[in-house]
Amino acid sequence: MHRRLTKDEVDALRRDLAQAIPVAHSTIPELLRKMRLATRRSQNEYAKLCGVAPRVLKRIEAGELHVQVESLEKLLKPFGYTIGMVRPER
Repeated sequence: MHRRLTKDEVDALRRDLAQAIPVAHSTIPELLRKMRLATRRSQNEYAKLCGVAPRVLKRIEAGELHVQVESLEKLLKPFGYTIGMVRPER
């Protein structure tokens, strides 16, 4: 599926991702999956690119594993993002 995305679909994913980042109710699994799909990479490929174990990325995306700060920083790096804190929307 990830390699079949058109350029327009990838662009739309990137826009969605950029809009979702500052929203406090977005989940890490959702954001990471969108990031990976926007790079047109499989879980194995994206994990290797980021320097994390593929099983870790798979479990994070499935919502089965709470990501450690160090792993999250690695997974955000291809997009130039870093971890920060935001005030929840009220």
